[in-house]
Amino acid sequence: MSAESKGFRNHKELFGLLYETAVNAGIEIVEDRINRKGGVCRLQEKLMVVYDAQAPFHERNRLILEAISQVNRDYLYLPPRVRMLLEEDEAIPDLPGG
Repeated sequence: MSAESKGFRNHKELFGLLYETAVNAGIEIVEDRINRKGGVCRLQEKLMVVYDAQAPFHERNRLILEAISQVNRDYLYLPPRVRMLLEEDEAIPDLPGG
């Protein structure tokens, strides 16, 4: 199995885990043909992730992880891998001007 197909499989597996975690957290996931990059938004107090149906898994994962980071995680079960990704993301400081 090539490194590229392993990476795809890993992103796809991670997507399943992040998707399930987000839905359990009450985040609505919208996959549609929007021909845009997508993003995270709030609509009437509901957190939503919107992305194009053709978006690669790494982009879907990034958006869902961003949404999960915006919810109160005190009373939410996070699988260890998701918790680790959130902690890694929080440890990286924002770059100026970005």
